[in-house]
Amino acid sequence: MYAKINGPDGRLLPIIVRVADNTAIPSDPSNNDWQAYEAWIAEGNAPAEPEAHGPAIPASISDRQFAQALALAGTITEAEALAWAARGELPQAMEDALDHIPDTNGQRFGARMMLAAATTYERRLPLTEQLGALLGYDAAALDALWIRAATL
Repeated sequence: MYAKINGPDGRLLPIIVRVADNTAIPSDPSNNDWQAYEAWIAEGNAPAEPEAHGPAIPASISDRQFAQALALAGTITEAEALAWAARGELPQAMEDALDHIPDTNGQRFGARMMLAAATTYERRLPLTEQLGALLGYDAAALDALWIRAATL
C-alpha cells in the first residue's frame, strides 16, 4: 500500500511513508517512492484536491457596516440604514423582529438598546442568531452578511 501526503499548496511532499507491514519507504535518490506514486496514479487513483477555504467570518462589524449591508441586501431601506447609523433610529424590520422577542426580564428592551446604541455587532452573540432568524437569515446567510459587511 502506498500513501501520499500533500503539503499546504497541494504538492506531494517527499516524506517517508509507512505501509501496512510497518516498513518504511524512504524518499531516495533512485526515486522508488515516486515510481510507486506513479504506479498508484496509473491504477486510476488521484491525489485529493486541496480543501477550499472561504473567507474568514469577522468576529464583529461596525454599526455602519451592519446597516449598510442590510440595506444592500434589501432587508432595510437606504434611508433607514442612514437614520439607524446616524441617530440610532431602528428600521421597521428590526422593530417587527423585536416584537417577537419575549418581554421577560427586560430581554426585548435589552435587545432594542443593543440595536439602537451599539457601535459594533458581534457575530457569535445569541441575539445575533435570534434576530437573524426573525429577519429570515439562517447561519450561513448571517455569515455571508458579516463577510460582505466587513468589506464595506
